[in-house]
Order: sequence, then structure tokens, then C-alpha cells
Amino acid sequence: MKITTIYAAKILGYITQNGNSLTTAGEIVENVGISYQYCLKVMNEMKRAGILVSEQGCKGGYRLKATQEDVSLYDVLELFEYNRSADREKEREELAKDPFNQFMKHIHEKEAEDLRHFTIRDVYGKENNIETLMREKPAVAK
Repeated sequence: MKITTIYAAKILGYITQNGNSLTTAGEIVENVGISYQYCLKVMNEMKRAGILVSEQGCKGGYRLKATQEDVSLYDVLELFEYNRSADREKEREELAKDPFNQFMKHIHEKEAEDLRHFTIRDVYGKENNIETLMREKPAVAK
């Protein structure tokens, strides 16, 4: 997993723990442990993807565009891990019949289906007990 994905989840988690209120980049940097420039880069990517919105001004900041329950872990992974460039698509087409590629595609699709059921709030909410979460969504977690 890319470090950017982990920082993206931590940023969203911090905003979630603040009740999705406007949160400044400076506050996120201080509490997440990421450089200011890298934080802005990650948040701008999430903003372009429609996960975050920002408000300008002295009382501005960032918040989730949707509710905490609507941002799935898949949304984050899709943006930072699964994002496919046009150049790589041609390469994927050529490998489409390869058995290993077919197997990995099946695994990816199953993972994606499972991750759509888990939200940022599930992981970073006040009740963020991972063992309980995995028991509550057993069909997904297996």
C-alpha cells in the first residue's frame, strides 16, 4: 500500500474525528504527522475526486463532501491505489488472457466489493474497535 493512501486515510480520519467540521491544513499537519506541502497535495487530489471540499477565508478549511458514512475505504483506495492511467490500460489489455492477471483481477474485484462496505467512520469513528467491526460485517470480512 502506498504511503499516500495511508496519509489520505489518516487525514479523512482526523476530519471524521472532528465531526466533519472545517479543519485547517495546519491543524491536520500538526495532528497527522505529515509535511504541509504533502498534506496539501493529498488533500487536493481528494478534493478533485469529490471526497473533500474546501472553504476559503479566515474561518476556512477542509471537510468531507459527503457524510462520514458515505466515504468508503474503496473510495480512498480507488483514488490512490487503483487509479489507472491510459498508458497502463493498453498494457493491461495485452495481459488480459494471462492466468495470473485473471486471478489478480478476480481478487481485486472481490476486495473492492468488500471495501465498499467499510467507511472512514467505521475505522476512525468513536466506536473504532476493529475486532468488533469485523464481527459486525462478517460476510464482508471473510
